Amino acid sequence: MPPAIAGVEVGATGGRAAVSRRRRGEIIRAAVTVLGRAGCADTSMKEIAREAGVAPGLLHYYFESKDELLMAVVGHLQERMTATWTAAVAGGGDPLERLIAGLDAVAARCGEEPQLWRAGLDLSLLGLASPLILARCRELRGAIVQAIEIELRGALGRLPAYTLVPPSDLAAAVASAIDGMALAALVEERDPAASFRALKVMLLSLVVAAHVTAGQAPPLARLAQLLRPR
Repeated sequence: MPPAIAGVEVGATGGRAAVSRRRRGEIIRAAVTVLGRAGCADTSMKEIAREAGVAPGLLHYYFESKDELLMAVVGHLQERMTATWTAAVAGGGDPLERLIAGLDAVAARCGEEPQLWRAGLDLSLLGLASPLILARCRELRGAIVQAIEIELRGALGRLPAYTLVPPSDLAAAVASAIDGMALAALVEERDPAASFRALKVMLLSLVVAAHVTAGQAPPLARLAQLLRPR
């Protein structure tokens, strides 16, 4: 039986469930904050409880082990990162515009909340020694790669000779580039915006190559427009 929660009647099952979900979410977000600040090696359940403002014993009601909590953190990161991308490309319009909008949104999130990437990268390394965490990290990466691939197929599928690089491989490369740029920004303590712009230039260069391979003039003015600050 969980500790009594003020303002919720004993028989109010729905109310208790809602409070339980909220408290669980608070603990997960606190874990993200601590992981992003201190890294996995220096993160303890006690520190997470302190950040969440709850008793350490309460964490073990919601999560049987630290690994279970860390798996929930990976799921939270997946929701945050895919939501960032999905919201950015939801406006419709030109496929290339959506692709660039997605990258711009991720760049902004990376600059504003680098702790999300530190937590994700730390958990990925930890997953190499924990099959359960590794499986969740693979789900996280798979969801991100799939979201990117959808937009790449929309953008490149209308171009001649786009199969120079299969969209699935390109999406995986873009996702890896994002992680690498985030890590470099953390190590060098700088804004990753310039690196993201370089990635956009490289992707749009592929568009140029596709047109040239097909013997068509690339839309240089249109591509230059997409690189302008928004």
